[in-house]
Amino acid sequence: MIAEDQSIAYSNVVSKEYFFHYSEMDDVIKDLLSEIAKAHLTIKGPMFYALKNIPKDENMYIELFMPVHEDKIPSSESLTFRSYYYVDEMLMKRFTGNYETLTEIVYAELFQYMVDNNLNLSSPIYHIFGGDESLQYVDVKISVFSEE
Repeated sequence: MIAEDQSIAYSNVVSKEYFFHYSEMDDVIKDLLSEIAKAHLTIKGPMFYALKNIPKDENMYIELFMPVHEDKIPSSESLTFRSYYYVDEMLMKRFTGNYETLTEIVYAELFQYMVDNNLNLSSPIYHIFGGDESLQYVDVKISVFSEE
């Protein structure tokens, strides 16, 4: 089921952009966490990212985000800080299970929903990691608009 009228709203968010082969995702996450630790920031979570390309060649261009407790950060060449990060008018589909297999299916469902409802894409594709050790899930969200 696709949920409508969703949003992303977090305060005190740090981010970093990456271009990498999808198989290196764990290394990218570790890198961001290392940058956050070096800056002596306290993670608030959840981690999320914006997919900024269509990874046809299996290479991804993403911006990886992490909300933190601090309302300012030390000067950093690698981390970007936003006091508030907000995106609204979003569609959302949640899934658990095999991330690599299900991501493409979720994308197809969201894009078909857009076609069926005459909606246009107005954001990157966001992936928000959630859950706990017993059940992990991913929310895939896209911002849309109607010209009607």
